[in-house]
Amino acid sequence: MEKKSERARVREIAAVFLKHGMREGIKGITDPVQVREALEELGPTFIKIGQVLSTRPDILPEPYIGEFQKLQDKVKPESFEDIRSIVESELNSPLGELFAEFEREPAACASLAQVHTACLKSGEKVVVKVKRPRVQEIIITDIAILRRLARIIKLAPQGNIINPVEVVDELWHSIKLELDFENESSNIKKFSECNRDVKCITSPKVYDEFTTSNVLVMEYIDGIKIADTELLTAEGYDLKEIATKLANNYFKQVFEDGFFHADPHPGNIMIKDNKIAYIDFGMMGSIGKLTREKFNMFLYGIATRNIDTMTQSILRIGVRKGNIDIKRLHSDIEEIYNKYIEFSLYEIELPQMIEDVFRACRRNNLAVPRDITVLFKGIMTLEGVIVKIAPELNIMDVAVPYAKGHLLSQVDIKKDLEELFENIYLLSKSGLKIPVKLLELMNSALSGKLRVQMEHTNLEKSISELNKMTNRIVFSLILASLIIGSSLVVKTDIGPKLFYMPAIGFAGYVGAAIVGFWLLISILRSGKM
Repeated sequence: MEKKSERARVREIAAVFLKHGMREGIKGITDPVQVREALEELGPTFIKIGQVLSTRPDILPEPYIGEFQKLQDKVKPESFEDIRSIVESELNSPLGELFAEFEREPAACASLAQVHTACLKSGEKVVVKVKRPRVQEIIITDIAILRRLARIIKLAPQGNIINPVEVVDELWHSIKLELDFENESSNIKKFSECNRDVKCITSPKVYDEFTTSNVLVMEYIDGIKIADTELLTAEGYDLKEIATKLANNYFKQVFEDGFFHADPHPGNIMIKDNKIAYIDFGMMGSIGKLTREKFNMFLYGIATRNIDTMTQSILRIGVRKGNIDIKRLHSDIEEIYNKYIEFSLYEIELPQMIEDVFRACRRNNLAVPRDITVLFKGIMTLEGVIVKIAPELNIMDVAVPYAKGHLLSQVDIKKDLEELFENIYLLSKSGLKIPVKLLELMNSALSGKLRVQMEHTNLEKSISELNKMTNRIVFSLILASLIIGSSLVVKTDIGPKLFYMPAIGFAGYVGAAIVGFWLLISILRSGKM
Protein backbone atom coordinates (compact mmCIF):
# COMPACT_ATOMS: atom_id res chain seq x y z
CA MET A 1 0.00 0.00 0.00
CA GLU A 2 2.89 2.31 0.90
CA LYS A 3 4.59 1.64 -2.46
CA LYS A 4 1.32 2.35 -4.23
CA SER A 5 0.90 5.73 -2.53
CA GLU A 6 4.55 6.52 -3.24
CA ARG A 7 4.07 5.80 -6.96
CA ALA A 8 0.99 8.02 -6.93
CA ARG A 9 3.03 10.81 -5.32
CA VAL A 10 5.74 10.43 -7.99
CA ARG A 11 3.09 10.74 -10.72
CA GLU A 12 1.67 13.81 -8.97
CA ILE A 13 5.12 15.49 -8.75
CA ALA A 14 5.83 14.74 -12.42
CA ALA A 15 2.41 16.03 -13.49
CA VAL A 16 2.82 19.31 -11.60
CA PHE A 17 6.28 20.00 -13.03
CA LEU A 18 5.09 19.10 -16.54
CA LYS A 19 2.23 21.52 -16.06
CA HIS A 20 4.71 24.25 -15.11
CA GLY A 21 7.07 23.90 -18.05
CA MET A 22 9.29 20.85 -17.44
CA ARG A 23 8.39 19.16 -20.73
CA GLU A 24 12.01 18.92 -21.86
CA GLY A 25 13.50 17.56 -18.64
CA ILE A 26 15.52 19.58 -16.13
CA LYS A 27 16.79 21.94 -18.83
CA GLY A 28 13.20 22.78 -19.71
CA ILE A 29 12.79 24.69 -16.45
CA THR A 30 13.79 28.24 -17.32
CA ASP A 31 11.15 30.36 -15.58
CA PRO A 32 11.72 30.84 -11.81
CA VAL A 33 8.10 31.94 -11.36
CA GLN A 34 6.84 28.63 -12.80
CA VAL A 35 9.14 26.67 -10.47
CA ARG A 36 7.90 28.62 -7.43
CA GLU A 37 4.28 28.00 -8.44
CA ALA A 38 5.02 24.28 -8.86
CA LEU A 39 6.55 24.10 -5.37
CA GLU A 40 3.53 25.89 -3.88
CA GLU A 41 1.16 23.48 -5.63
CA LEU A 42 3.06 20.43 -4.35
CA GLY A 43 2.46 21.44 -0.74
CA PRO A 44 4.32 21.87 2.58
CA THR A 45 7.36 19.65 1.89
CA PHE A 46 8.25 21.35 -1.37
CA ILE A 47 7.51 24.82 0.02
CA LYS A 48 9.99 24.15 2.82
CA ILE A 49 12.53 22.78 0.32
CA GLY A 50 12.17 25.97 -1.73
CA GLN A 51 12.61 28.11 1.39
CA VAL A 52 15.78 26.20 2.32
CA LEU A 53 17.11 26.48 -1.25
CA SER A 54 16.54 30.25 -1.11
CA THR A 55 19.40 30.31 1.40
CA ARG A 56 21.80 28.61 -1.04
CA PRO A 57 23.12 31.09 -3.63
CA ASP A 58 25.93 28.61 -4.34
CA ILE A 59 23.36 26.19 -5.80
CA LEU A 60 20.80 28.48 -7.44
CA PRO A 61 21.31 31.67 -9.48
CA GLU A 62 19.95 34.99 -8.18
CA PRO A 63 16.59 34.97 -10.12
CA TYR A 64 15.60 31.67 -8.45
CA ILE A 65 16.83 32.85 -5.02
CA GLY A 66 14.68 35.99 -5.27
CA GLU A 67 11.63 34.04 -6.43
CA PHE A 68 11.95 31.30 -3.79
CA GLN A 69 12.09 33.96 -1.07
CA LYS A 70 8.47 34.76 -1.98
CA LEU A 71 7.33 31.26 -1.04
CA GLN A 72 4.66 31.44 1.63
CA ASP A 73 3.21 28.70 3.80
CA LYS A 74 -0.29 28.46 2.30
CA VAL A 75 -1.55 25.69 4.54
CA LYS A 76 -4.80 25.11 6.37
CA PRO A 77 -4.65 25.04 10.16
CA GLU A 78 -4.89 21.69 11.89
CA SER A 79 -8.04 21.07 13.92
CA PHE A 80 -7.89 22.10 17.56
CA GLU A 81 -8.62 18.51 18.62
CA ASP A 82 -5.51 17.27 16.78
CA ILE A 83 -3.39 19.98 18.41
CA ARG A 84 -4.84 19.19 21.84
CA SER A 85 -4.12 15.50 21.33
CA ILE A 86 -0.46 16.14 20.39
CA VAL A 87 0.17 18.51 23.32
CA GLU A 88 -1.46 16.19 25.86
CA SER A 89 0.37 13.14 24.46
CA GLU A 90 3.76 14.89 24.49
CA LEU A 91 3.38 16.48 27.96
CA ASN A 92 1.48 13.55 29.55
CA SER A 93 -1.26 15.72 31.06
CA PRO A 94 -4.67 17.11 30.11
CA LEU A 95 -4.53 20.55 28.49
CA GLY A 96 -6.51 22.12 31.36
CA GLU A 97 -3.90 20.98 33.89
CA LEU A 98 -1.02 22.40 31.85
CA PHE A 99 -2.39 25.83 30.92
CA ALA A 100 -4.77 28.32 32.50
CA GLU A 101 -5.77 29.46 29.01
CA PHE A 102 -5.13 28.05 25.54
CA GLU A 103 -6.33 29.85 22.39
CA ARG A 104 -8.24 27.53 20.07
CA GLU A 105 -7.41 29.58 16.95
CA PRO A 106 -3.75 29.48 15.87
CA ALA A 107 -1.76 32.71 15.94
CA ALA A 108 0.28 31.50 12.94
CA CYS A 109 0.37 28.50 10.58
CA ALA A 110 3.45 27.20 8.77
CA SER A 111 4.27 24.12 6.72
CA LEU A 112 5.90 22.28 9.63
CA ALA A 113 4.09 23.64 12.67
CA GLN A 114 1.46 26.00 13.96
CA VAL A 115 1.56 28.38 16.90
CA HIS A 116 -1.03 29.03 19.61
CA THR A 117 -0.91 31.61 22.39
CA ALA A 118 -1.55 30.38 25.90
CA CYS A 119 -1.21 31.29 29.56
CA LEU A 120 0.52 29.15 32.16
CA LYS A 121 -0.95 28.42 35.57
CA SER A 122 1.64 30.88 36.95
CA GLY A 123 0.06 33.65 34.86
CA GLU A 124 2.91 33.95 32.33
CA LYS A 125 1.82 34.43 28.72
CA VAL A 126 3.49 31.99 26.33
CA VAL A 127 3.44 30.76 22.74
CA VAL A 128 3.05 27.05 22.08
CA LYS A 129 4.62 25.77 18.87
CA VAL A 130 3.20 22.37 17.85
CA LYS A 131 4.54 20.18 15.05
CA ARG A 132 1.86 19.22 12.55
CA PRO A 133 0.67 15.60 12.80
CA ARG A 134 2.20 13.23 10.21
CA VAL A 135 4.33 16.03 8.71
CA GLN A 136 7.57 14.15 9.40
CA GLU A 137 6.32 10.99 7.66
CA ILE A 138 5.17 13.00 4.63
CA ILE A 139 8.54 14.77 4.36
CA ILE A 140 10.49 11.50 4.71
CA THR A 141 8.44 10.01 1.83
CA ASP A 142 9.00 13.07 -0.38
CA ILE A 143 12.73 13.16 0.41
CA ALA A 144 13.02 9.44 -0.50
CA ILE A 145 11.38 10.21 -3.86
CA LEU A 146 13.72 13.17 -4.41
CA ARG A 147 16.74 10.99 -3.63
CA ARG A 148 15.71 8.54 -6.37
CA LEU A 149 15.11 11.39 -8.82
CA ALA A 150 18.49 12.88 -7.87
CA ARG A 151 20.26 9.61 -8.72
CA ILE A 152 18.58 9.65 -12.15
CA ILE A 153 19.50 13.31 -12.72
CA LYS A 154 23.09 12.51 -11.77
CA LEU A 155 23.34 10.31 -14.89
CA ALA A 156 22.46 13.28 -17.11
CA PRO A 157 25.18 15.59 -18.52
CA GLN A 158 25.96 18.30 -15.97
CA GLY A 159 28.76 20.26 -14.40
CA ASN A 160 31.05 18.89 -11.71
CA ILE A 161 30.10 21.30 -8.95
CA ILE A 162 26.59 20.30 -7.93
CA ASN A 163 25.87 16.73 -6.92
CA PRO A 164 22.05 16.42 -6.81
CA VAL A 165 22.20 13.56 -4.28
CA GLU A 166 24.33 15.69 -1.94
CA VAL A 167 21.91 18.60 -2.38
CA VAL A 168 18.94 16.43 -1.36
CA ASP A 169 20.88 15.10 1.65
CA GLU A 170 21.67 18.67 2.72
CA LEU A 171 18.02 19.66 2.33
CA TRP A 172 16.98 16.74 4.52
CA HIS A 173 19.60 17.68 7.12
CA SER A 174 18.31 21.29 7.26
CA ILE A 175 14.64 20.30 7.45
CA LYS A 176 15.36 17.59 10.04
CA LEU A 177 16.92 20.21 12.35
CA GLU A 178 13.84 22.43 11.95
CA LEU A 179 11.59 19.47 12.78
CA ASP A 180 13.35 18.94 16.12
CA PHE A 181 12.03 21.53 18.58
CA GLU A 182 14.54 20.43 21.22
CA ASN A 183 17.24 21.59 18.80
CA GLU A 184 15.48 24.96 18.48
CA SER A 185 15.29 25.16 22.29
CA SER A 186 19.07 24.61 22.47
CA ASN A 187 19.58 27.32 19.84
CA ILE A 188 17.60 29.84 21.89
CA LYS A 189 19.60 29.09 25.04
CA LYS A 190 22.93 29.32 23.24
CA PHE A 191 21.94 32.57 21.55
CA SER A 192 20.81 34.03 24.87
CA GLU A 193 24.09 33.04 26.51
CA CYS A 194 26.16 34.59 23.71
CA ASN A 195 24.22 37.87 23.92
CA ARG A 196 23.54 38.12 27.66
CA ASP A 197 25.86 41.16 27.98
CA VAL A 198 24.37 42.95 24.95
CA LYS A 199 21.79 45.34 26.39
CA CYS A 200 19.95 45.98 23.10
CA ILE A 201 19.34 42.29 22.23
CA THR A 202 16.88 39.86 23.80
CA SER A 203 15.31 36.48 23.03
CA PRO A 204 12.38 34.50 24.50
CA LYS A 205 12.69 32.35 27.58
CA VAL A 206 12.20 28.61 27.00
CA TYR A 207 10.11 26.52 29.40
CA ASP A 208 11.97 23.20 29.47
CA GLU A 209 9.27 21.38 31.46
CA PHE A 210 6.81 21.99 28.58
CA THR A 211 9.22 21.32 25.69
CA THR A 212 9.74 18.12 23.66
CA SER A 213 10.84 17.34 20.11
CA ASN A 214 7.26 18.01 18.95
CA VAL A 215 6.14 20.83 21.27
CA LEU A 216 7.99 24.04 22.15
CA VAL A 217 6.73 26.46 24.80
CA MET A 218 8.45 29.84 25.11
CA GLU A 219 7.87 33.34 26.38
CA TYR A 220 5.40 35.51 24.47
CA ILE A 221 7.09 38.71 23.27
CA ASP A 222 4.48 41.40 22.71
CA GLY A 223 6.50 43.85 20.61
CA ILE A 224 6.35 45.85 17.39
CA LYS A 225 7.41 44.14 14.16
CA ILE A 226 10.61 45.71 12.88
CA ALA A 227 9.00 46.26 9.47
CA ASP A 228 6.23 48.43 11.00
CA THR A 229 8.23 51.65 10.62
CA GLU A 230 5.24 53.95 11.07
CA LEU A 231 4.36 52.52 14.49
CA LEU A 232 8.02 52.48 15.55
CA THR A 233 8.38 56.13 14.59
CA ALA A 234 5.12 57.00 16.40
CA GLU A 235 6.48 55.27 19.53
CA GLY A 236 9.58 57.49 19.39
CA TYR A 237 12.13 54.97 18.12
CA ASP A 238 15.12 56.11 16.03
CA LEU A 239 15.04 53.80 13.00
CA LYS A 240 18.65 54.46 11.99
CA GLU A 241 19.80 53.64 15.52
CA ILE A 242 17.84 50.36 15.44
CA ALA A 243 19.36 49.45 12.05
CA THR A 244 22.89 50.27 13.26
CA LYS A 245 22.49 48.23 16.46
CA LEU A 246 20.98 45.34 14.51
CA ALA A 247 23.87 45.24 12.03
CA ASN A 248 26.57 45.67 14.70
CA ASN A 249 25.13 42.82 16.74
CA TYR A 250 24.84 40.58 13.69
CA PHE A 251 28.53 41.01 12.88
CA LYS A 252 29.29 40.36 16.54
CA GLN A 253 27.35 37.08 16.24
CA VAL A 254 29.45 36.14 13.21
CA PHE A 255 32.97 37.30 14.10
CA GLU A 256 33.00 36.86 17.87
CA ASP A 257 30.43 34.17 18.68
CA GLY A 258 30.63 32.07 15.52
CA PHE A 259 26.90 31.40 16.08
CA PHE A 260 24.40 33.55 14.22
CA HIS A 261 20.76 33.80 13.18
CA ALA A 262 20.51 32.36 9.67
CA ASP A 263 17.14 33.87 8.79
CA PRO A 264 16.90 37.46 10.13
CA HIS A 265 13.90 38.47 8.00
CA PRO A 266 11.39 41.08 9.31
CA GLY A 267 8.93 38.45 10.57
CA ASN A 268 11.54 37.07 12.97
CA ILE A 269 12.53 40.38 14.60
CA MET A 270 10.49 42.45 17.07
CA ILE A 271 11.16 45.67 18.97
CA LYS A 272 10.16 45.75 22.63
CA ASP A 273 11.26 48.10 25.44
CA ASN A 274 14.11 49.55 23.34
CA LYS A 275 15.44 46.05 22.66
CA ILE A 276 15.72 44.00 19.47
CA ALA A 277 14.09 40.61 20.01
CA TYR A 278 14.62 37.56 17.78
CA ILE A 279 11.65 35.19 17.99
CA ASP A 280 12.37 32.21 15.68
CA PHE A 281 15.46 30.04 16.01
CA GLY A 282 14.71 27.14 13.67
CA MET A 283 17.49 28.14 11.28
CA MET A 284 20.85 29.03 12.84
CA GLY A 285 24.34 29.13 11.39
CA SER A 286 27.70 28.42 12.97
CA ILE A 287 31.25 28.84 11.76
CA GLY A 288 34.30 27.46 13.55
CA LYS A 289 37.42 29.39 14.44
CA LEU A 290 39.38 28.09 11.43
CA THR A 291 36.60 29.04 8.99
CA ARG A 292 36.34 32.48 10.61
CA GLU A 293 40.07 33.00 10.08
CA LYS A 294 39.68 32.10 6.38
CA PHE A 295 36.69 34.43 6.08
CA ASN A 296 38.63 37.21 7.83
CA MET A 297 41.37 36.75 5.25
CA PHE A 298 38.79 37.22 2.48
CA LEU A 299 37.45 40.40 4.15
CA TYR A 300 41.00 41.68 4.57
CA GLY A 301 41.54 41.15 0.84
CA ILE A 302 38.38 43.18 0.09
CA ALA A 303 39.33 45.94 2.55
CA THR A 304 42.87 46.25 1.14
CA ARG A 305 41.70 45.53 -2.46
CA ASN A 306 44.37 42.83 -2.74
CA ILE A 307 43.47 40.40 -5.54
CA ASP A 308 46.07 37.80 -4.53
CA THR A 309 44.76 37.70 -0.96
CA MET A 310 41.15 37.41 -2.17
CA THR A 311 42.08 34.57 -4.56
CA GLN A 312 44.05 32.64 -1.94
CA SER A 313 41.30 33.04 0.67
CA ILE A 314 38.65 31.77 -1.76
CA LEU A 315 40.85 28.76 -2.54
CA ARG A 316 41.18 28.06 1.20
CA ILE A 317 37.45 28.48 1.88
CA GLY A 318 36.14 26.55 -1.15
CA VAL A 319 35.81 22.79 -1.52
CA ARG A 320 37.53 21.56 -4.66
CA LYS A 321 35.24 19.57 -6.97
CA GLY A 322 37.66 19.08 -9.85
CA ASN A 323 40.77 20.50 -11.46
CA ILE A 324 41.27 24.19 -10.73
CA ASP A 325 42.97 26.64 -13.05
CA ILE A 326 44.38 29.14 -10.55
CA LYS A 327 45.19 31.64 -13.32
CA ARG A 328 41.57 31.57 -14.49
CA LEU A 329 40.29 31.95 -10.91
CA HIS A 330 42.67 34.88 -10.38
CA SER A 331 41.41 36.39 -13.63
CA ASP A 332 37.76 36.02 -12.53
CA ILE A 333 38.49 37.62 -9.14
CA GLU A 334 40.39 40.40 -10.91
CA GLU A 335 37.33 40.97 -13.12
CA ILE A 336 35.17 41.32 -9.98
CA TYR A 337 37.78 43.67 -8.53
CA ASN A 338 37.78 45.85 -11.67
CA LYS A 339 33.98 45.96 -11.60
CA TYR A 340 33.95 47.51 -8.13
CA ILE A 341 37.24 49.48 -8.19
CA GLU A 342 35.47 52.74 -8.99
CA PHE A 343 33.27 52.42 -5.89
CA SER A 344 34.29 53.21 -2.36
CA LEU A 345 33.87 50.32 0.08
CA TYR A 346 30.79 52.05 1.45
CA GLU A 347 29.12 52.20 -1.99
CA ILE A 348 29.53 48.51 -2.89
CA GLU A 349 26.29 46.55 -3.32
CA LEU A 350 27.10 43.58 -1.09
CA PRO A 351 24.47 41.10 -2.43
CA GLN A 352 25.61 41.67 -6.03
CA MET A 353 29.27 41.24 -5.09
CA ILE A 354 28.50 38.00 -3.22
CA GLU A 355 26.59 36.69 -6.25
CA ASP A 356 29.60 37.53 -8.46
CA VAL A 357 31.94 35.62 -6.11
CA PHE A 358 29.63 32.56 -6.09
CA ARG A 359 29.48 32.65 -9.89
CA ALA A 360 33.30 32.73 -10.07
CA CYS A 361 33.48 29.75 -7.70
CA ARG A 362 31.02 27.73 -9.82
CA ARG A 363 33.04 28.51 -12.97
CA ASN A 364 36.22 27.25 -11.34
CA ASN A 365 35.08 23.92 -9.81
CA LEU A 366 34.86 25.35 -6.29
CA ALA A 367 31.92 24.55 -4.03
CA VAL A 368 31.31 26.99 -1.17
CA PRO A 369 30.79 25.27 2.22
CA ARG A 370 27.25 25.40 3.58
CA ASP A 371 28.18 27.46 6.67
CA ILE A 372 29.61 30.23 4.47
CA THR A 373 26.60 30.25 2.11
CA VAL A 374 24.24 30.42 5.09
CA LEU A 375 26.27 33.35 6.43
CA PHE A 376 26.16 35.23 3.11
CA LYS A 377 22.43 34.60 2.83
CA GLY A 378 21.92 35.89 6.37
CA ILE A 379 23.85 39.06 5.57
CA MET A 380 21.83 39.63 2.39
CA THR A 381 18.55 39.11 4.30
CA LEU A 382 19.75 41.53 6.99
CA GLU A 383 20.58 44.13 4.35
CA GLY A 384 17.00 43.88 3.08
CA VAL A 385 15.72 44.66 6.60
CA ILE A 386 18.10 47.61 6.97
CA VAL A 387 17.11 49.04 3.57
CA LYS A 388 13.44 48.85 4.61
CA ILE A 389 13.76 50.58 7.99
CA ALA A 390 16.67 52.97 7.26
CA PRO A 391 17.22 53.42 3.50
CA GLU A 392 19.95 56.01 4.07
CA LEU A 393 22.11 53.42 5.86
CA ASN A 394 24.23 51.01 3.81
CA ILE A 395 25.16 47.77 5.57
CA MET A 396 28.75 48.41 4.43
CA ASP A 397 28.73 51.56 6.62
CA VAL A 398 28.66 49.16 9.57
CA ALA A 399 30.44 46.15 8.10
CA VAL A 400 33.67 47.89 7.02
CA PRO A 401 34.49 49.62 10.35
CA TYR A 402 33.52 46.49 12.28
CA ALA A 403 35.62 44.21 10.06
CA LYS A 404 38.64 46.54 10.19
CA GLY A 405 38.36 46.86 13.97
CA HIS A 406 37.97 43.11 14.35
CA LEU A 407 40.92 42.39 12.06
CA LEU A 408 43.11 44.86 13.95
CA SER A 409 42.15 43.26 17.25
CA GLN A 410 43.37 39.92 15.88
CA VAL A 411 46.81 41.30 14.95
CA ASP A 412 49.70 40.10 17.13
CA ILE A 413 52.24 42.92 16.71
CA LYS A 414 55.00 41.09 18.58
CA LYS A 415 54.59 37.99 16.43
CA ASP A 416 54.49 40.03 13.21
CA LEU A 417 57.70 41.89 14.18
CA GLU A 418 59.44 38.59 14.97
CA GLU A 419 58.45 37.21 11.53
CA LEU A 420 59.60 40.46 9.86
CA PHE A 421 63.06 40.40 11.47
CA GLU A 422 63.41 36.68 10.74
CA ASN A 423 62.61 37.29 7.04
CA ILE A 424 65.08 40.20 6.89
CA TYR A 425 67.81 37.99 8.40
CA LEU A 426 67.11 35.12 5.96
CA LEU A 427 67.03 37.55 3.01
CA SER A 428 70.34 39.15 3.94
CA LYS A 429 71.95 35.73 4.50
CA SER A 430 70.71 34.40 1.15
CA GLY A 431 71.57 37.67 -0.62
CA LEU A 432 75.28 37.18 0.05
CA LYS A 433 75.16 33.93 -1.93
CA ILE A 434 73.62 35.48 -5.06
CA PRO A 435 76.97 36.50 -6.75
CA VAL A 436 78.41 33.01 -6.16
CA LYS A 437 75.30 31.29 -7.60
CA LEU A 438 75.29 33.67 -10.59
CA LEU A 439 78.93 32.85 -11.34
CA GLU A 440 78.16 29.09 -11.16
CA LEU A 441 75.30 29.58 -13.61
CA MET A 442 77.50 31.49 -16.08
CA ASN A 443 80.28 28.85 -15.87
CA SER A 444 77.73 26.06 -16.54
CA ALA A 445 76.43 27.91 -19.59
CA LEU A 446 79.91 28.59 -20.99
CA SER A 447 81.01 24.97 -20.49
CA GLY A 448 77.89 23.62 -22.21
CA LYS A 449 76.61 21.93 -19.07
CA LEU A 450 73.54 24.11 -18.67
CA ARG A 451 70.34 22.09 -18.94
CA VAL A 452 66.78 23.36 -19.21
CA GLN A 453 64.05 21.09 -17.91
CA MET A 454 60.59 21.55 -19.47
CA GLU A 455 57.37 20.04 -18.23
CA HIS A 456 54.16 19.83 -20.24
CA THR A 457 51.29 20.21 -17.76
CA ASN A 458 47.96 18.41 -18.20
CA LEU A 459 49.39 16.21 -20.99
CA GLU A 460 48.23 13.08 -19.13
CA LYS A 461 44.65 14.36 -19.18
CA SER A 462 44.79 14.95 -22.94
CA ILE A 463 46.20 11.45 -23.53
CA SER A 464 43.50 9.95 -21.31
CA GLU A 465 40.76 11.78 -23.25
CA LEU A 466 42.32 10.59 -26.53
CA ASN A 467 42.33 6.99 -25.26
CA LYS A 468 38.65 7.26 -24.28
CA MET A 469 37.78 8.65 -27.69
CA THR A 470 39.69 5.87 -29.44
CA ASN A 471 37.97 3.21 -27.31
CA ARG A 472 34.55 4.63 -28.18
CA ILE A 473 35.37 4.60 -31.88
CA VAL A 474 36.50 0.94 -31.59
CA PHE A 475 33.32 -0.01 -29.72
CA SER A 476 31.23 1.88 -32.29
CA LEU A 477 32.88 -0.13 -35.10
CA ILE A 478 32.25 -3.38 -33.21
CA LEU A 479 28.63 -2.30 -32.67
CA ALA A 480 28.18 -1.52 -36.36
CA SER A 481 29.83 -4.84 -37.32
CA LEU A 482 27.53 -6.81 -35.01
CA ILE A 483 24.42 -5.14 -36.43
CA ILE A 484 25.48 -5.59 -40.07
CA GLY A 485 26.69 -9.20 -39.50
CA SER A 486 23.54 -10.16 -37.61
CA SER A 487 21.35 -8.60 -40.29
CA LEU A 488 23.13 -10.68 -42.99
CA VAL A 489 22.66 -13.88 -40.95
CA VAL A 490 18.96 -13.08 -40.38
CA LYS A 491 18.57 -12.40 -44.11
CA THR A 492 19.93 -15.91 -45.00
CA ASP A 493 17.33 -17.47 -42.65
CA ILE A 494 19.47 -20.59 -41.96
CA GLY A 495 20.43 -22.48 -38.79
CA PRO A 496 18.49 -23.01 -35.54
CA LYS A 497 15.76 -20.46 -34.81
CA LEU A 498 15.13 -18.35 -31.73
CA PHE A 499 12.13 -16.01 -31.61
CA TYR A 500 11.45 -16.74 -35.32
CA MET A 501 14.96 -15.71 -36.42
CA PRO A 502 18.37 -17.45 -36.70
CA ALA A 503 19.86 -17.90 -33.20
CA ILE A 504 23.26 -16.52 -34.29
CA GLY A 505 21.63 -13.37 -35.65
CA PHE A 506 19.56 -12.96 -32.47
CA ALA A 507 22.71 -13.36 -30.31
CA GLY A 508 24.41 -10.71 -32.46
CA TYR A 509 21.55 -8.25 -31.93
CA VAL A 510 21.64 -8.87 -28.16
CA GLY A 511 25.40 -8.29 -28.11
CA ALA A 512 24.96 -5.09 -30.16
CA ALA A 513 22.26 -3.88 -27.74
CA ILE A 514 24.53 -4.47 -24.71
CA VAL A 515 27.51 -2.74 -26.33
CA GLY A 516 25.34 0.15 -27.50
CA PHE A 517 23.70 0.63 -24.10
CA TRP A 518 27.08 0.56 -22.31
CA LEU A 519 28.48 3.08 -24.80
CA LEU A 520 25.49 5.40 -24.32
CA ILE A 521 25.73 5.27 -20.50
CA SER A 522 29.49 6.00 -20.56
CA ILE A 523 28.90 9.05 -22.78
CA LEU A 524 26.05 10.35 -20.59
CA ARG A 525 28.04 9.90 -17.38
CA SER A 526 30.99 11.79 -18.87
CA GLY A 527 28.69 14.74 -19.61
CA LYS A 528 30.13 15.11 -23.13
CA MET A 529 27.76 14.27 -25.94
